[in-house]
Amino acid sequence: MILSNLTELTISMQAKRDPHYNGMDPPGSLRQAASILLLWAISLLLAVAIADAETVSFLDGRIRFYPAQVEGDRILIPSAQLPAGNEEVLLLYHKTDLLHLRLLQKETVLPKAMAHPLPHYVYGLTEGRLADPKAQFLVAVGMEISSLLQWKAADAMRSEQSASTCMIPDKGFVITGLQVLISKELNAKVYYLQEEIRQSTSDMTLDGDENSGASMKEIVGMVESEDSCRVLAYNTSDAYGLQNSGSLEPVGPITGIMELSTGRSTERWLVLRSAMREVWGYTFVELLPRPLKRGPKRRFLLEDRG
Repeated sequence: MILSNLTELTISMQAKRDPHYNGMDPPGSLRQAASILLLWAISLLLAVAIADAETVSFLDGRIRFYPAQVEGDRILIPSAQLPAGNEEVLLLYHKTDLLHLRLLQKETVLPKAMAHPLPHYVYGLTEGRLADPKAQFLVAVGMEISSLLQWKAADAMRSEQSASTCMIPDKGFVITGLQVLISKELNAKVYYLQEEIRQSTSDMTLDGDENSGASMKEIVGMVESEDSCRVLAYNTSDAYGLQNSGSLEPVGPITGIMELSTGRSTERWLVLRSAMREVWGYTFVELLPRPLKRGPKRRFLLEDRG
């Protein structure tokens, strides 16, 4: 449609160059040109958004991450092009597993589990089978990345389901979900807290709570000591599940922590399994060491599960 409109615009411009052209614009030609340019700009933005949503990269693009769809004994990965022959394809699995994947076919398929599927390449494990074929996993692609990437899934960190002073719910709210994990490498606890408004509306009328319009809150933070608490990301939602305030990227339960090291520097990122409205994906939150000189960076990797 855009191509045909551009063709019409080209013909109109050629007509103006004709010596018999009387200098009068055809009716609505300017409006048509403006609308065509607007549609073209929107299409470019959508194309860029889709491309960005399929992958996120770290270490100057040396490591790319994709969401994996698991169907039966196959692992499906959205990718704009096939990885090069010298690139590794690793599955970030439970515990500390980084499993190598092998390409099963060069042709792409459309995942059955997705509402709006994009072409996915078909992979399989080099050895072994997945314990949970319905689970969702991340895939890392790049050259010689086994030595650059370390992964520790949430089930590899000792769990302690007890709230500290950092995890007390706000006035008028109660805790409906809590995940507390201890990271020995960070010498700290990381936590995911979900709290919802109490059923009794009378509790929310006290003190004119400024967040009284929110019915749910999701908070991700780090506890380095009882008097040192850091909120890394948060969202509030109203009764319709719409994001009201907080981080632009969605917040959700902790999937794990990945460490990226080039020998000269080391980065650690908290990976969240997150959803906003009907959009699922992974949110990456940077874990910065003390003293803090800036806020943590955040990245979101879209996954369409319908």
